[in-house]
Amino acid sequence: MRNLGKLAVLGITALGLALAGPQDNSLVIGASQEPRVLAGDFLSVISNQAIKSEIEQYLFAPFIGFNADSQNFPVLATEVPTLENGRLRVTDIGGGKKRLEMDITIRPDAKWSDGRPITTEDVAFYFEVGKAKGMPVLNPDFWERVNVRIKDARNFTLIFEPAYYYDTYGPINTYAPKHIMGPEWERVKAAARGLDPQKDAEKLNELYRNFFIKFSTPQALNRGAMVYSGPFMLRRWVPGNSIEMVRNPNFPIKPEGGESKYVQKVVYRFIQNTNSLLVAVIGGSIDATSSVSLTFDQGRSPQLVRRAPGRFDIWFVPGAIWEHIDINKFENCQVVKDLGLNDKRTRQAILHALNREGLVKAFFDGLQPVAHTWIAPVNPLFNPNVKKYEFDLKKAEALLAEMGWRKGPDGILQRTVNGRTVRFEIEYVTTAGNVIRERTQQFFAEDLKKIGIAVKINNAPSAVVFADDYIQRASECKWTGMFEFAWISSLAEDGSLFQYRNLNTGAIMVPTRENNYQGQNIGGWRNDEFDRLTSQAVLEFDPERRKQLFWRAQEIWAEELPALPLYFRANPYVVRKGLVNYVASAYAGGFGYPGWNAWEIGWESRGAVKKWDQAKYALSTR
Repeated sequence: MRNLGKLAVLGITALGLALAGPQDNSLVIGASQEPRVLAGDFLSVISNQAIKSEIEQYLFAPFIGFNADSQNFPVLATEVPTLENGRLRVTDIGGGKKRLEMDITIRPDAKWSDGRPITTEDVAFYFEVGKAKGMPVLNPDFWERVNVRIKDARNFTLIFEPAYYYDTYGPINTYAPKHIMGPEWERVKAAARGLDPQKDAEKLNELYRNFFIKFSTPQALNRGAMVYSGPFMLRRWVPGNSIEMVRNPNFPIKPEGGESKYVQKVVYRFIQNTNSLLVAVIGGSIDATSSVSLTFDQGRSPQLVRRAPGRFDIWFVPGAIWEHIDINKFENCQVVKDLGLNDKRTRQAILHALNREGLVKAFFDGLQPVAHTWIAPVNPLFNPNVKKYEFDLKKAEALLAEMGWRKGPDGILQRTVNGRTVRFEIEYVTTAGNVIRERTQQFFAEDLKKIGIAVKINNAPSAVVFADDYIQRASECKWTGMFEFAWISSLAEDGSLFQYRNLNTGAIMVPTRENNYQGQNIGGWRNDEFDRLTSQAVLEFDPERRKQLFWRAQEIWAEELPALPLYFRANPYVVRKGLVNYVASAYAGGFGYPGWNAWEIGWESRGAVKKWDQAKYALSTR
């Protein structure tokens, strides 16, 4: 009976997947990563995964959205603040700085999924939590600059001082459900009252983490611990398998022709191995792929392309997705000190030894550009004239020889450090199951072996390596060498990924115990001129002067190499024929994910009206 029951369940599941799509007005999206948490972690304290941000676009709507044309549009706000309508005010405050005030009115019909109105109490709550002492936020600079002034239940003003050039860019989603999370937050505040952010950082961190976890784990969300404001709400999360979302009847925006003509259920299927995901796509059980799914070469694979005509479209969306290798530069880690990773010559040598041009030619037919800094070519601030590191083993060997490295009897470099003989063996971490990254590791390991560097591969699932207690803990030697992943950037470039200190606010951007692991400069690089240039650039509202400052910052970065730039990705998307408005662009929704307009996604055969054309923002295999 037990075996029969299991087979029956499997049969029903397979049948349900086979009938996905227009037949039952649902959408099945395939992804190679699964979020660690969702929803309640509204400051991304627990996890900052791209897949988390993508899925949350279905669950939470911004006040102001950012469409595929990189334009603001109102979602839960009545209108976009502009100088023309008087809702945007810019004031000179001296010293080359400005103050910006932005008046926002919440739609009168904006509600949570439980029917409660969304009000400025939810806005005030968001800011109270974000500004709590010692809160381990990823962007401390933002929290130092921003304040809110509440006028009444539906009207509030965001105040930025000093203002940055990008503060008016969407999305703006500064609210959280006070009626759900507020009582627990009061208990957290009481427990934190006597704690000092410097002396008691670990205790505060644990308190805050536990607070967000109560409203964000699969178990909590399956119990109904959270409410939602977006076009969908979470119905079920099966860890390791799928997340199912259904239409939120309280979402106020109704697409043309009525919401019944658009997708009623969205299912994210998680298939960690991208080869297996490709099989599922070809087999027809996936309607569309996520921004975190197939690799570029899989999107162009013959077995997929020859099955595409009449079944699905294959798109390649150029974006600001920067594949790179971060380097641990914290010399309190003995391995870092032994290998000299905090010396730019080591990093320069490693980059000279990586055949990046060969990799993009072999894996991508040369269609993904080799990166030379962290700013993407699609960004107006991109500097094409920085120092470049061609594949040159002789230059790599010469730089390492300067530092005392000589090949040992096994062909691996060694040198003497404080009377000890150390061997050049470096850890190399990436996301397990991502085929292209795992192949990249093997490709580069062979390159490095040629100059006498041994590679120790140490991979784990994305939910592990992108958890704050791993990626943010290089200072505690949680990872000690090279960490390959992608940063997805927006038009709001500020250099904060590599700032040590933001000079406008004083915020330290390197995550350590002392600042309760705030910031995203995870490798611990410090360059005072870079900090000065980028801190000045964000205050500059003149595009040409801002560009000059960022160009110089990129020149410094390319000389110092705090991270090893690999290439900029064009994301492949496979979309079943007849699905409309499932559209990605370089900066749609802020970071380029599909789903920024989730309420408009639907099947033409069910009456959905096409509003957005992916062909405008992507290249096709056709």
